[in-house]
Formats: sequence, C-alpha cells, structure tokens
Amino acid sequence: MAVLARSGERTLRPARRFLWKLIVAPLVVVTLALGIAAAAATAYESRALPGLSVGGVAIGSLEGPAIRTRLESELAAPWSASTVTLTSGGSVWRATNGALGIAPDLDGAVATALAYGKGGTLPSRLGAWIDALRGEAGIPFAMRAQGDALDRFVANAAREVDRAPISGDLRIGAQGLEVTKPELGRVVDRVATVAGLLSADSLGDREVPLRVRASYPEVDASGFDEAYARASAVITPLTVTVEDRSWTEGAAGLATLLVIDRVAARPGELAPIPGEAIAPASRSRYTVSLAGERVASWVGALGKVLDHPGKSAKYQVSKEGAVSIVPSESGVRIDQEKLRAAFMDQLLQPVGGTSREVAAPATVDKSAFTSEQAQQLAPKLSRTSTFTTSYPPSVSRHANISTGASQFDGVVIMPGETFSFWELLGPVTVDRGYMYAGAIINNRSDENVIGGGLCQVSTTIFNAISRQGYDIVERHAHGYYIDRYPIGYDAAVFEPGVDFKWRNDTANPVFIWSWSGDTSLTIDVWSIPTGRTVVVSDAVQKNFVHPAADQPADPAFPVGVSVDGRDVFRTRTVLENGKVIHEDFFASHYAPVWGGLPKVVDKPPTP
Repeated sequence: MAVLARSGERTLRPARRFLWKLIVAPLVVVTLALGIAAAAATAYESRALPGLSVGGVAIGSLEGPAIRTRLESELAAPWSASTVTLTSGGSVWRATNGALGIAPDLDGAVATALAYGKGGTLPSRLGAWIDALRGEAGIPFAMRAQGDALDRFVANAAREVDRAPISGDLRIGAQGLEVTKPELGRVVDRVATVAGLLSADSLGDREVPLRVRASYPEVDASGFDEAYARASAVITPLTVTVEDRSWTEGAAGLATLLVIDRVAARPGELAPIPGEAIAPASRSRYTVSLAGERVASWVGALGKVLDHPGKSAKYQVSKEGAVSIVPSESGVRIDQEKLRAAFMDQLLQPVGGTSREVAAPATVDKSAFTSEQAQQLAPKLSRTSTFTTSYPPSVSRHANISTGASQFDGVVIMPGETFSFWELLGPVTVDRGYMYAGAIINNRSDENVIGGGLCQVSTTIFNAISRQGYDIVERHAHGYYIDRYPIGYDAAVFEPGVDFKWRNDTANPVFIWSWSGDTSLTIDVWSIPTGRTVVVSDAVQKNFVHPAADQPADPAFPVGVSVDGRDVFRTRTVLENGKVIHEDFFASHYAPVWGGLPKVVDKPPTP
C-alpha cells in the first residue's frame, strides 16, 4: 500500500505544475504590466509619451516647455501663407491661413500632447503606449481662429452648396394628375466644417472636404413613391371592350376617379436616415384610393356607350293597312356591378406598359317584345284611334314633322311601360334630317331652332292616344294659343324639361303609326280595343288679355293679327266597365300675341 501511495503522488505532481502555470502565470504578467504602467505613468507624468508627434513634429518624451520650444522652432516656416482648400463635389473654395485668421494654438497643442495616453481605461492607455512606442502616435495641430473670417469663408461656401428640399406633391388639377416629385436638400454643417479646418496634420497647404448633410422635405420618397405608383396606375389610359365595341378613357378622365389625401406619417414609416441626415418628426405621406361613387357613375356612363340593348320587335303598316313585323334582336349589356368591383381592385395595380385593356363582363340583353310575341299578337291588332292636324306650307316644318313622327312608327309600348317623347325621339340634329324652323320660346316665336315644329307631332299623338283612355303622365300647353290645335288640348314639348309622356295602363301592347302629308300629320293608334269610354269636356275660357301696346310683335304672325291671351280648362274622364279610372284636369295658360301694329279689338265677354 505504501508503494502505491508514493507512486500516486509521483503521478499527480506534473498536473499540479500545469495548473499553476495556467492560473498563476497570467496573473503574474498582468501584475507586472500594471506595475510597469504605473511606473511609466509616474515617469512621464510631466512629459509626452515617447514616439509622440504633433502635426508631424516629433515631441516624444519632452516636457511642456520643451514641447513648446520644439513646436515654435518647427513653425518658423511662413504658415500664414499656406493655402486652405475646401472641396465639395466639383466645387472648390480657397484661402490662406492668414486670411482666415487661423493660427497655431501652442498652449492647446502642449496640453493635448501631455494628456495623450494618460486618461481613460487601462486598455486605452496601454494602446496609446503601444502606438507611441511604435512611433505611430500622432495628434493634429491644435489651431484657433481669430475674428470671423473663417466663419464667413464657410458661410460663403454654404450659400453655393445649400439647397432646400423639395416636398413631394400629388394633386388633381384641371389637366388631371399634377405631380411634384420629392428631392432631398443639402445643408453645410458649418460647425463640423470649421472644426475640420482647425484640426489638421500640419499648417501647410491642405485640402479639407466640406461637411454636408442631407435635409429631408415634409414629404420624401417614403411618403410619396407608393402613392405616386398607385396614382400612376389609375391614370394609365384604359380601353374597355365589349364584343366589337370599345371605349378608351384617357389619363385626365381617369384622374377624376382618384382620392388623394395627405396624412401624418406613422411611426416606422420614416425613411432610413443615412449618415448624419435627420428627418423632421412631422413628415407626411400621401394615400391614394378610388372614389367608389365616381367609379360607379363612370361605369354607368360606359354602359350607355358600350351597351347594345336588345331591340324589341316592331310593326309596320302598309298603305293598305296590312300589319307586318320587324324582327326583334338580342343585345349585350355590361354587368355594371361586376365591372365596378373589378375597377376598384384592378385600377390601383401596377401596369406593365403605357396602356391597358379590360374586357367588360356582360350579359345577354333579351328583347322585351320578341318576334314570336309580335307574330302571335298581330292578327288581333286593329287601328283603335286616329287624329290629324294641319300646318301652313313649309319645307323645313314638313321635314321636321315627318322626320320626328317617323321615329315613333311601329315602336311597341308594352303593358306598364311609359312613352316619353324625348327618350324615343333621339337626337335632333341636322345629320338626322332636321332643319331650322320656328318654335315658341318664352311665349315668343323663334325661327332659328333646329327641329322647330315637333310640337305638332306631340300634340297629334296626344289627341290620338288620349281618346283610347291611356294614362296621361305629363302634358304641357303652348306659350300662346295656336288655332290649328284643339284649344286647351295641345301638348307642347321642349328640351330640356318639357316632355310629353303617357303610360300604357292596359293589358295589351300598343303602337302608333304616322302618315305625313305636305301640310298635315295623321297618327294612328294600333292595339286591341281598350273598351274604355272617354269623355272630353268643352273648353272653358277665362281671363282674356289683349296684347300690351308696348309688347314686341311676333314674327310668326302677319301684321294686324292679334290673339288674346287667356286661361283654358278642359277635363278628360275615362271609364272602364262603368267605373272612372282616370279623371284629368288640363289647365292651359296662353299669353297674348300679335304681329305688326296692334289691332284694337273689343274684349269678348267672359263666359
């Protein structure tokens, strides 16, 4: 056992020696280093570290007075004439040390040299010593500026370099989307630039970069670019197609759909700040969306342009009174709700090119009155009513009356549908055969109106259909009494706002057919007889008024002709199976009118 114990002791001793080296040796090194450092700090308390230089002048191990003497001797050169150059990009500004009031600060240089490597943490002090011992420790000249020449030198450069930032701007103007892209500004950091000029390795010729930092606008790229991309997508010219029809909307029109708002930027939305650039805390951003109600209105307008409504069957009547059929046609109608939803989603998406095309979703538009229905009904139809009005010979009036009346020929008014004179008539243009002729405007004749005389058509239709007892929805009297129409039973029309409407309140379709003579118009009503009884009262005339002596003459009336103004009242009673279903009261106010010199007429007695 004793042998074993001694053997084990011999085995453990090398391990103990290794542990001692591992733990104790570094402590000894650190202790020695601290000792050396403490000794060096004491030895160099009033001297510069060995190997130290100031502005390239070696002053290592010298005390304060010696450092000053060494620097003064090295500064004997004419440093005041040395050139100082500021640079920024391609711009250069030059002056001399003397002109800028720059002079060496010897007291500051001595103090800085003596303090080098003697403060801060132990590692930093050791690092300073190592650099000094290697000859790599150097500090710049400490310089000072006398007067304000240096500040003015830097300010002059700043005036040329400084540039105000440009804030991004998005708005809808008269020509569409108006855009101002943001730009960063720049501003000279005058304090840093002056510090750079006063901190140099030598007092000789030197070049110092101008310290410039970026300045941010209220709306910079981070608050602008995304909104601009969305707005640009919306205003990309767009072509909407339906079958063989298309409509292209340009940038200006599409811009009216935009809603552009400027809001305060939220935290986290500010752009990254490079270098020393500082962004203002109150920067804003733009948001872009679409105005839903405007998109819906625009889609509705597209429907009016691109829809191909189904055409109901029509009838034709020969001179012999035979009825034939104009076949119906199916059409195509935009699905406005789907198209609106598509636009709300797609218009804001980026576009790869300078234009885009959208195929509008559409549905088949069936005709309200098919050829089959017309065929089945035709044998049952008969002429149920007719009315004729006459007019003085006139080429232009004849053209307008015959062209206007033909627009209603054979158009079937289905049960429950309302006939509107202006909706069915279509555009009144020269291209469609209309001419300039007389019309009543503000109770006075105007001979230069396209389509003058169309009131003859509306009045004739009114008299023809009213005698079958259909529901009269809208009727207006003329401005003055025209004796070729039944008094108080005329129907004036004028666009805009003065229409003639009636509703087919029977169970059977009805259509009208016109016959135009040189000086007359006849309107026939075709349907299955309503079986209604219509009673129209005689006219009651009241409140007669002579033309005033100073009233201008009307060019449509011959000289000496005078027509009194008056109020006229008539009623229409419609009975079905002995029961009153309509009772209309038609009141007409006619203004006085005359041609040429007034003719004195006795006022007729009031009935």
